Amino acid sequence: METNGPSCMRRRLPHGVQDLFPEEAARRRRAEAALRDLFGRWAYEELIPPTFEYAETLAVGEGPDLAQAMYRFFDREGQTLALRADFTTQVARMAAGKMSGRPLPLRLCYIGSVFRYEEPQVGRQREFTQAGVELVGAHTPAADAEVVALAVAALEGVGVRDFQISLGQLALFRALTDALPPADLAAVRQAIDQRNVARLAAVLDAAGVADRRRALLAHLPDLVGGPEVLQEARAYGGTVGEAAKWLLQVYRLLEAYGAGRRVILDLGEVRGTDYYTGITFRGVAPGLGWPVLSGGRYDGLIGQFGKPLAAVGFGLGIERALLVQERQAGRAAAAVPHLAVRGCDHVTCLALAQRLREEGYRVEVDVLGLDEAELRAHAGRRGIGHTLSCRDGGTSWLLSDGREQRPVSPEALLEEMRTWNR
Repeated sequence: METNGPSCMRRRLPHGVQDLFPEEAARRRRAEAALRDLFGRWAYEELIPPTFEYAETLAVGEGPDLAQAMYRFFDREGQTLALRADFTTQVARMAAGKMSGRPLPLRLCYIGSVFRYEEPQVGRQREFTQAGVELVGAHTPAADAEVVALAVAALEGVGVRDFQISLGQLALFRALTDALPPADLAAVRQAIDQRNVARLAAVLDAAGVADRRRALLAHLPDLVGGPEVLQEARAYGGTVGEAAKWLLQVYRLLEAYGAGRRVILDLGEVRGTDYYTGITFRGVAPGLGWPVLSGGRYDGLIGQFGKPLAAVGFGLGIERALLVQERQAGRAAAAVPHLAVRGCDHVTCLALAQRLREEGYRVEVDVLGLDEAELRAHAGRRGIGHTLSCRDGGTSWLLSDGREQRPVSPEALLEEMRTWNR
């Protein structure tokens, strides 16, 4: 029977974190590598900010919920530090500082751990990996469209097949609610976010919102679909009409990117971090209660650290994306070695194994002292299709596919392995 003694404690992990064992670790590293390569092909350069900073710095621009979720602690000088809960504020600080003299726009990306003190649930941990991009120094629909199109490519790049990007325009909502006091604004936003039409009507009445502004705000939860949902906002004119026109331009560019089929316009998309000022978007997938990615335009954040710069970006939760991918496609197979080699101390044998690895093949050399039959049995259990054993002091070799053995030279072995699936 297990006790609550010290040995039991050594086997426990804090709530909300998890070990990744070889198969899961390999899947995550492959996803990270795929995203890093994708971001590079779109001309984004990687940044590596520190894992923790002064808490007051990381809280800049963050809403109260995310600021409350930060892990805070004290250093020996009594300064309050925090683990990052998001990358965007750190990128904003870096862009406004030592990178401020670089030619614009800046295309920046990142991959790393973030930490949030939240109640763990499926697809929601207290430590998770976030990958994302920030396009800094461009205030155009083209910049917005590039980032949303890259978000689509990122989800497809990690194997998520069934998803949708919900694209809203916070500038439109802000223009409609700019005269409301904070309490009324929060109530209106909550009612729209919950798609509660009856509650929305009541809070609009209580706030004294009337006429055309009330009519459009009351319709926002229902304005979901294609460009046709923008007609009423475009006809409204003024700042509201300009925000709707901007969103339409972004959508048309996304169609040109070939990403339009993944995007749905949603004027009821009004949630998000407080620093968003323009478009906002979320990537959602069936069966997961949380967004796989989220992003938007934040033209006011970087100026809080120095030189004001427009910016737009997104962050993707890698573990969430892999959870969706696994559910949609079944668990990905582990990276099984191509070849199991019988262990020996011959220099030529070890050199051959190393050469095959340098050619890009996964080679497992036995370190348990198995004989040939045991090696073939071990390979069968591991799903390894071929085994290799040496003869004559490491001057010749036998290749087995589990049914027959045959002599093979190093060059013939390499030539045959090139026909195998990598």
